[in-house]
Amino acid sequence: MDLPAPMPPRLPQRVVVAGSPAPLLTTFLERLAAVLDLPLVPLSELAGRADLEALAAFDGWVTTAERYDARAVLLERADLVVTVLAEEPGTLRSLVRRTVRRIRSDAPEVDLAWVEALPVSHPDLPAVRLVGSDAVEAWLAGLGA
Repeated sequence: MDLPAPMPPRLPQRVVVAGSPAPLLTTFLERLAAVLDLPLVPLSELAGRADLEALAAFDGWVTTAERYDARAVLLERADLVVTVLAEEPGTLRSLVRRTVRRIRSDAPEVDLAWVEALPVSHPDLPAVRLVGSDAVEAWLAGLGA
């Protein structure tokens, strides 16, 4: 049985969300931004480092960090990192689904190794890992969704 994901001690204002592109991730991003009353800023709308630095300096935002250059800037100002996974990695089901996705798509796999390295690279940055829609729903409900 999974333990519930910890709630942040206060509502975060700058949130970086990681995960594989999927409906669960998209829905989570939209709902989290709405609950926190913060703008959802897609990285695709940011042209370069100056835009990233302007976003990082802003008081509140929710975004993703699939690009290395974005992580380097945004993690320095983030209050929280949330990883959203549709299912637990390494299970037979997830391995089969990943293989089918790879066969059907030319899109590269999302590398989430940086999330696992957060305790070393950013030891004071809280991180939450949510696996599955039930965990997402419970965590958002805890925030007041």
